[in-house]
Amino acid sequence: MRKSLIGIGFICLLLMIAGSAIAQQIPSAKFAAAWSETAALVSIAEIKDAETDTVVTDSHNGFTLASIKVPQDKELLVGVSAQIGLITDTSVKGKNGGSATALAGGEAYVTVFAVPRDSGNSVEAEPGQIILSKRIQALTATLGGVIQSCPVTCSLNDAGAVVCDPIDIAADCIVTPEEIGLFQETTAAHHFNFVLPDLKQGVYDIKAFFTTGANADVDICDEGEECSYDPEGWASASAYAKAVVYKTMLTVQQVRAVKGSLDAFEIVEIE
Repeated sequence: MRKSLIGIGFICLLLMIAGSAIAQQIPSAKFAAAWSETAALVSIAEIKDAETDTVVTDSHNGFTLASIKVPQDKELLVGVSAQIGLITDTSVKGKNGGSATALAGGEAYVTVFAVPRDSGNSVEAEPGQIILSKRIQALTATLGGVIQSCPVTCSLNDAGAVVCDPIDIAADCIVTPEEIGLFQETTAAHHFNFVLPDLKQGVYDIKAFFTTGANADVDICDEGEECSYDPEGWASASAYAKAVVYKTMLTVQQVRAVKGSLDAFEIVEIE
């Protein structure tokens, strides 16, 4: 009898431990949250001193998740916050009328999904993918360069006047390139709310999928394009873009929406 009591007590203890572990893995509360404290995603695109048309792109994806237990016919209100850093740097070098465009762009997106643990397809939260931050920076320049020296040949004509030979700057003078550039760096916190309506009963992993993208583009003007082009001109361009997702916060709250209140609508202009 004593052995039976000991055995029953041991089984109960195991069930209590298992139940505690399950409770930790599957929260039954009406609220859940997850966050990160370090940089999560970085995308970088860079072009240095390109003398021909060049394009470089880079992108990365990652996610954070929180889990929550949902009763029948409930909605989830999901809030996503993130610190987004964007760096764009463009510069153009040129001389003798050379022309070029340097373009740099960075962006960060987020999409929220509810993924059931037991069975069924994932559900995308409304209103779908959201741009948290985006910037496109373009710098176009036509540059003459810096004239370092320019020899001039002059002589006296029959009338005793000084006459100088015509000068072709590109051919006769020493011209070094001049350069202009534009740099921007911003970091800001962004937030957006999502909703998951009419979820079936079960346990869900709420995943926020982040995407960062960076794009660098150099366009060197040539005779086939409409631009201020000089046949003797020369140009090169550089472009750098970086997009970073720093700290993030994902919050999930179980709510009950009023019937008919979850509707898509358009903004109507007031005349």
